[in-house]
Amino acid sequence: MKIRIIYIALILLLPLAVQGQATEPLKIGVISDTHYLSEKLMDGGYAVEDYMYASGRMIQYTPAILDSVMHFYLHSNWKPDVLLICGDITKDGERQSHIDFAKKLKPLQEAGTKVFVIPGNHDINVPDPIGYVGNRTYQTENTSPEEFVHIYNRCGYADAFDRDTASLSYAAVLDEHTWLVAIDAAQYKRYTNRTLSEGRISQETEKWIVNILDEAKSKNISVIGMMHWGITEHFMYQSALMKNYLVDDYGRLRQLFADKGMRVIFTGHCHANDITTYLSPEGNKLHDVETASLSSYPFAYRFVYYYPDQANVMTFNINSLPENLRLVDESKGNLLRIGKQLAKNKLKALYMTSPKETEDILTEFAAQLFILHMAGDETITPELQSLADDLNKINNQMGGDISDFELDFFPSDNNTVIQF
Repeated sequence: MKIRIIYIALILLLPLAVQGQATEPLKIGVISDTHYLSEKLMDGGYAVEDYMYASGRMIQYTPAILDSVMHFYLHSNWKPDVLLICGDITKDGERQSHIDFAKKLKPLQEAGTKVFVIPGNHDINVPDPIGYVGNRTYQTENTSPEEFVHIYNRCGYADAFDRDTASLSYAAVLDEHTWLVAIDAAQYKRYTNRTLSEGRISQETEKWIVNILDEAKSKNISVIGMMHWGITEHFMYQSALMKNYLVDDYGRLRQLFADKGMRVIFTGHCHANDITTYLSPEGNKLHDVETASLSSYPFAYRFVYYYPDQANVMTFNINSLPENLRLVDESKGNLLRIGKQLAKNKLKALYMTSPKETEDILTEFAAQLFILHMAGDETITPELQSLADDLNKINNQMGGDISDFELDFFPSDNNTVIQF
């Protein structure tokens, strides 16, 4: 794995960014949406290949990807004090996958890094999780809430100074100045024959969170949040187009958390690398740092220097593996194809009928935007500009202008300094 020149530049310039800081920073690693599948549950046959093609998630390689990330954190200059894992740990809640994933964390834990997890919608009570052998699948054991806590006891639950009784949320001390509130918004209690992709914080859990935030404020403690679902929109019209990727009632909750003193929350779920800043009417900021998936392009993970008044965020990517040198290209190609189909389905769902040429341009444009958003720091490419020009010609007939579309919200997504 190569470290790009930009990271070397960041190392050289970092002292300039942190001059005047009175305390040593808390060093935080962040990963999300690993969708890890145990090597004991797959053999690399047709069934696994078929799933990767259909989903875009490169599950055959998730064990090697996780090994690579753990090796980076453990053996580079970027060893974190804490590692945050923002949910969707496993492909579909396979008990064996959770057990093996937890084992892969142990070397980093033994080296002194504290690990904290929170479940996503793919981790607990998943109906009928499967393994893969040859060209067929077979049913395997899932994971209950109690088993999740047992498996990840050393990943937050044993170190929690307070736990919510209505969910698997908990609060833990990260250092003398900083607490973590890990928020369980998954709805696995409602699963029957399928999972639910939307997240929701119950009234009981919300009350518990507010009590923690109030206690922290009274003690002048900084609070970091962690949750699988986003709490701010990360692109225009997200609440209309992909509302299940935002926690339910996000508009009220983001204001509540910001005004109660939470300054940053680490999230996942959308498989995109994006940071968005929310400003409450009272002038309080909440930064939603969303980290992309490790199971698909752009295979991103984070490192954060966290200070009382700012966070310096850096992003790293898996570019290839010895097992598959074309990992990134394959995943990106699958996601482009899937993005086009999703766009076509959305047009049908909205009862929008257009000539085939217009539909083709729209779906290609949407798929290209989809890929740009996943990587973060969206900038228009020549191909996207050409598609935009074609759409402008069509859209201008109706009096609109596609240039009004805001490609990326403030601040930068991959390498940036967030001011609290």
